[in-house]
Amino acid sequence: MINRDRFLEYFDKEKIKKKKCIQNNEGRRIIFTEKIDGEIYFIKKYIPRKQRKRSIAFGLRKDRVEHYKFISDKLEILDIPHVKPECIIINRKSFFERESILVTKYGGIPLGEIPDLEKKENRKLFDKFFNYFILMCKNGIYSTDYNSGGALVKNDELYLIDFDPYRTKWIVTKKFKEYVIYKLEKTLHIDKKNDEEFKNYLKKQVLRVRKELGWE
Repeated sequence: MINRDRFLEYFDKEKIKKKKCIQNNEGRRIIFTEKIDGEIYFIKKYIPRKQRKRSIAFGLRKDRVEHYKFISDKLEILDIPHVKPECIIINRKSFFERESILVTKYGGIPLGEIPDLEKKENRKLFDKFFNYFILMCKNGIYSTDYNSGGALVKNDELYLIDFDPYRTKWIVTKKFKEYVIYKLEKTLHIDKKNDEEFKNYLKKQVLRVRKELGWE
């Protein structure tokens, strides 16, 4: 079990200067990586700004790390493989100001970056990708940005990750359903030259999603 206290230094502005930062989204979402006891960990630091921080403070919206844990717990019940949170830490500096940290282990390479993506032997991974989407929707979990970068491949297994765009609803409107499908079609555009068969496969999978969900 990882010691959560060792990650408290990521709240220290001076100490994080020495950490390995692999992504910085305008100081609001900063990703670090660290190797601990032979395991690779990713540390995502969130600093909410403007309307988001006010919504979180008044309980109108979950902190991103709490939301990740919330979705993870639901996926666990559905037995959907995903990258689980090793720990979450929230540093409340005042009523409005806060920082939070999500720690996860290395979960594999993004689905969209696996070698020879379009080969038929990789279709089983995409079959799972769409199967998980259908299962989540049938259980009131919807992603408005379900894409090949939000799924990782490790040891021939598929793991979902990045739950910021995941929403939970028990009653959905026709407009929302169409929006979810529209976003699914849009984010699945994977550029592969001269591979119409693969593109047709993806289109058929989206049609299957519509049919199995009764969203035709």
